[in-house]
Amino acid sequence: MNATVLALVASAVFLVRLLPQPIRLARTGSVSGVSALAALTSVLTTTGWLAYGLWAGLPVVWAVSVVALIPGIWTVVLLRRETTRLDVAAAGSWLGVQVAAAVVGLFAAVLAAGVLVTQGPQVVKSIRESDLSGIAPATWWISVLDAATWGAYGVAIGDAALMGYGVVLMVSAAIVLSRVYWTRRHRSVGADSARGSADGGAQHLADGGGDGHGQATEQQHA
Repeated sequence: MNATVLALVASAVFLVRLLPQPIRLARTGSVSGVSALAALTSVLTTTGWLAYGLWAGLPVVWAVSVVALIPGIWTVVLLRRETTRLDVAAAGSWLGVQVAAAVVGLFAAVLAAGVLVTQGPQVVKSIRESDLSGIAPATWWISVLDAATWGAYGVAIGDAALMGYGVVLMVSAAIVLSRVYWTRRHRSVGADSARGSADGGAQHLADGGGDGHGQATEQQHA
């Protein structure tokens, strides 16, 4: 597979990766474990890539960015009630960094490192919280493929930034997926234990009620 085809495949995978999360949020209404800050920084980073693509005359970059903004903004809107002032302030700081980088000629380098800013908040939230029912696992399974294709493309053209993107995204996906499945299994075990306790308590009451009824009957016969 040549580099051009690999780039097209990687771009398609990247766009598909953005769909499962807003679809899950819209379908279930559950936002537990989903980082609003990650959604905000993702939109800002995508906007940055759009600007860079237009400035550098790279149609593939800005075209993919335009499409990516649609699910990105959708996710931000769905998480609007979970967004805090601190999230907005942090996102504003990231925007400031991008603007400053563009002024001093480091825009591309900062955007390449943006994967740390866009994935970091979600990784931290998935580690800190025990209820991750709002996270769409499909997003992170596709992220594994996204990381592999962009990383392979980076190797093919000798681009360290793309290789770094692949590594960071792969590690992020591994952490989030492991946390999602660990918390789900833990909650399932807890639910089974609670159900067993409730059934046992109900049986105990039934047995006790039977004993009491028997004793009352014996006393009446006496």
